Order: sequence, then C-alpha cells, then structure tokens
Amino acid sequence: MELTWLGDRCALARGREVRVLLDPPVGPEPVARAGADLVVRSTGGVNVLRPSSGPTELAQPGEYEIHGVSCHGVAVEGGTFFVCDVDEVAVGVIGRGAVTLSEAALEAIGRVDVLVLPVGGGPGLSGAEAAAAVARIQPALVVPVAYALGEDLFGPEPLAPFAREMGLAQWTAQPRLTLTGSPGPADESRVVVLEPRR
Repeated sequence: MELTWLGDRCALARGREVRVLLDPPVGPEPVARAGADLVVRSTGGVNVLRPSSGPTELAQPGEYEIHGVSCHGVAVEGGTFFVCDVDEVAVGVIGRGAVTLSEAALEAIGRVDVLVLPVGGGPGLSGAEAAAAVARIQPALVVPVAYALGEDLFGPEPLAPFAREMGLAQWTAQPRLTLTGSPGPADESRVVVLEPRR
C-alpha cells in the first residue's frame, strides 16, 4: 500500500488493484485527477454505491466491501470515522469527531495501522486535540494533513504545534508512505510527514 498526501485533508491510498481517495474536496475534478476507484468522506456527503459512472463513494456509517476493500464506518460527532483495509493495511480517516470519541466508538473502530488526521486547527483539530486523539486511537503511524505550508496568517496552523505535542523536534517530509502489510501494534505512534502532491 502506498499513501500520498494530495494537499488539504485529501490523501490517496493506492493498493495493488485499487485506489482509495480519502477526504477529497467536493467536486469531480480531484476525484478524476486521482483516478480513484473508491472515495471515502469522513465529513458530509452521501453514499453512492452504484454510480452510473465514476467511483463508489462512502460517507455514512456501515460495513462495506468495495473493489476488494473492506471499509467500516463508525458514527462520530460531526461525521464518520472510516477504516479501510487496503492490501492488509488498516487506513483510518477522521475529522473533528476525533475530539469526542467514546469508548464504544473506539471499540467499534478497532485496529488502525495508519491514521490520516487533520492537525491544523479550524475545521480540523488543533495540535493538542490531534495529539490527544492519537493517544486514544493508538495507530501505529500518523500522517498529519490539513496544516499550513506557508505563512498564511488566516489559514490553518502549521505542523509545529502538533509535532511539539507528539515530541517531534524535527522532521523531514517524504514523498510517500509505502507499507507491505500491517506494521503491527506499536508501543507509541510514529508520525510520518508527507510532502503534498498537487
């Protein structure tokens, strides 16, 4: 499984035979550009299970098997926490609902190998909220998204507050995260910073 960050909250999980687009902006262009077979939205949207054209879209809680990918969505405040099994890697995606996860929701979510998490504040999570969510969900790897890349005073926060909360003093962004199967349980979650691909 190969994971790339496409900017904002959007990431692409590419398996051997399927492309799963996570939290793309609204509209057909980002979906078409990614060549997605399956689109998963953690906030807003409706399920499109039998599209006349284009990819299948998931946005509502439930159990799904699409294009050989098992996905389960758990209702959380403000949306759905999705975990999709792409080439035996459990990839989770969630928005603001990560702040208020109940014990029942955490149990229903189950194992998360890679968590794609918005950490730039605003409609996403602040650095402290994101770190607290990571501590509760306990993924093996965390890929932060939706943070400021430049000096925009009115946009999202930079990565630094989240990195500080996670004890990450310095980091080097990499173009992609590649895994050959589940990394297995970890004593503590490791942050993987990706370069945005636009």
